[in-house]
Amino acid sequence: MILAAKFLLLVVLLILLLRWKVELSLAVFAITLLTVALFGIKLLKAGESAWAGVSDPQTLELFLIIILVQYIGAVQKSRRMYDRLIDSLNTMIRDKRLVAMVSPAIIGFLPMPGGALLSAPLVQVSTDKMKLKPAFNAFLNFWFRHDWELIWPLYAGLLLFQTLSRIPMRRIILFQLPFSILHISTGLAVSFWYFRRHGIQREYPGASNGIHATVRDFFSGTWPILAVVLLFFVKVPPLLPLPLHWALLLVAAILSIWKKVGAKEIGAVIFGKSTIRSLLVIAAVIVFQRVIQISSAFDTLKTMDISLGLAVAFIFMVSFTVAFLTGVNTAYIAIAFPVLLPLIQHLPNYFYLALYIYVIGFAGILVSPLHLCLVLNNEYFGASLLDVYRYMAIPILLMIGIATGLVLIL
Repeated sequence: MILAAKFLLLVVLLILLLRWKVELSLAVFAITLLTVALFGIKLLKAGESAWAGVSDPQTLELFLIIILVQYIGAVQKSRRMYDRLIDSLNTMIRDKRLVAMVSPAIIGFLPMPGGALLSAPLVQVSTDKMKLKPAFNAFLNFWFRHDWELIWPLYAGLLLFQTLSRIPMRRIILFQLPFSILHISTGLAVSFWYFRRHGIQREYPGASNGIHATVRDFFSGTWPILAVVLLFFVKVPPLLPLPLHWALLLVAAILSIWKKVGAKEIGAVIFGKSTIRSLLVIAAVIVFQRVIQISSAFDTLKTMDISLGLAVAFIFMVSFTVAFLTGVNTAYIAIAFPVLLPLIQHLPNYFYLALYIYVIGFAGILVSPLHLCLVLNNEYFGASLLDVYRYMAIPILLMIGIATGLVLIL
């Protein structure tokens, strides 16, 4: 009971700090200090554990990955590579309804806070003559923007989850792929239900630019993403696959040479506010996780006799609630996973329970009123949050129901 009260205090403090617009890294650092005080951890022991976490080779690789992802995305944006991609999609798909879904999905390969704002104009251009309701336009952009967060290894939340869980990334992706497919399928079902109900037919985007120009524009906008996928996933012994950080480093180097990126521009991205902020968040999360691990207060969870049903209920309560109340992917992983790990790590189906934490948290993130993408997206289209929820409700309930059913039977 006392342990639950202490945990609740940590969560409440984190939520308050985020609502007061405190930087996420500082908020996590604050609850780390509170954890040290609440559980009577010696400062020297906490400091040693924190340094061990930050200097761990796997953590250093994570830092490098974050820097490279930010850099590649910045270069693609500054060189207008995504503009050419949208032109090619209009030519290839020949249906503006589908372009409105595919364009945010393509932009979704580029992890960034509030990224839905980048794809919003693309959706608006594709649907400007359809007279869609603002809430449905907002749904299209927001939903399909988040197709890949369960499986795309460039997202900080997924990278952090892999680091904390120590589950191989390829295994995580393999087992979460069905939920990504479910996310896309339910989004398509809701979208075409709306189009049929409102009599919106296929709309052609205009004259084709020709097959050669179309292919050229498509690969001009996507080749960095495709190259990372090939280098990381394709097996060609002894050269491939490459570790993710090496794949990104190689692509970043080629992109820099190809687009003639100068040293000043490279430095501006690497030492920019966005990159530094991301690195500080990851560092704070790693430190908090290490401090949680050395806290003897959680030793009781390791020997707790808990049924599978109770474990699933506890996971759902913690993961979904923290995700919903923070709206930040890395925050719910930072809070939920370290606390739930001692409870589940000795259970026979640890792997499935760990993935359940991620999937349920992802569902909570999608409906969080503090989710930056959702807030900016709704403001852009002038949509009500509750109206957008109407379109998301069935897909999210299906995701939660299927995930819960599978974890109980596997």
